[in-house]
Amino acid sequence: PAMAAAFAQRLLDAFVDAGLDRQQCDFDEAAGQMIINSDITRVVPIATLFAQYSLCADEASRSKLVDGAMKAFVEGAADVPSSIAETGDRLLPQLWNKQKIAARQMTLPAGFELPHCGLRGELPLDGDLGVVLVCDYGVDGLSIETPVLSKDLSRWGLSFTGALGKALENLRARTKKGPSADRRWEHHPTGCGESCWKDRFDAVRIAVFPKLVATRKRPDGVAEQGGHVVAFATTSCVLASMSKNALGLCFMGDTLNLQMSLRDPKQLLTSIPM
Repeated sequence: PAMAAAFAQRLLDAFVDAGLDRQQCDFDEAAGQMIINSDITRVVPIATLFAQYSLCADEASRSKLVDGAMKAFVEGAADVPSSIAETGDRLLPQLWNKQKIAARQMTLPAGFELPHCGLRGELPLDGDLGVVLVCDYGVDGLSIETPVLSKDLSRWGLSFTGALGKALENLRARTKKGPSADRRWEHHPTGCGESCWKDRFDAVRIAVFPKLVATRKRPDGVAEQGGHVVAFATTSCVLASMSKNALGLCFMGDTLNLQMSLRDPKQLLTSIPM
C-alpha cells in the first residue's frame, strides 16, 4: 500500500507539473483510483497502473510510464474518440465486476451513465460480472482502458447493442491473431487450464466466446467428465476445469483464494467459479 501511495503521489506531482491544479485531483486509496475533476472528469486507475509500473525494469522505463500517464489523463490522449470510425480496433468489450461498475458510476456527473449488461445481456446484473465497452490505449508500455459512457454512444449515434457488436468483431479479430488453437491454454498436471492470451481481455473473451472453453483439450489426452467450470480470476487470467475433476477444481480454488486474492486483491474479478 505504501508503494502504491508513493506511486500515486509521483503521478500527482507529474500532473501538477503539466499544469493541472492539485485541488482538482482526488485520490481514493481504498478504490485504487484518482479522480481528476476538470472540464472532463477522468478516472486514473492507480491500482492498474501501479501493477504495470512495478514491472518496469529501470528508472527510465518508469519515467516513460509516468510521462505516458500524464499525456493520457492530463492531455486526454486516452479519451474516447469523438466518432465511432476513429475508434478503429481500439473499441473492445471488457469484463468488470459489479462493484467496479457501481464505483465508476458514482464518479460520473449527473445525467451520465456507464452502459453495461450481464453475461446473458440482462439488466440489472444477474450475478457478479458485467460487460462494459472500453477504448484501449497503449503507448510506451502503458495500457489504459477508457470506458465508453452514454454521452459517447449519443455522440456516435449508436445504441449500446450496436457498439457492442463492433467491439465483439474487434475482439474476435484480436483472438484470431493471438495464440493458435493448441496454444490457447496452459495446463497444470491436475488438468486445470489457464488462458494464454494475457492481453487484459482473456476473461471477457471466454465469457462472450464460450466455444474457447468447450474446445479446450488436455495435452495428456485424458478425457474428462462433467460440465465446464470456469473462474474469471482477472481480466488476463481465466482458469478452466471440469466438474468431475476434483484435483483440477482444488488447484483452481487454491490459485484463486491462496495466491491471486492475496497477491493483488484489487485486480481480482471474482473468486467464485461458475
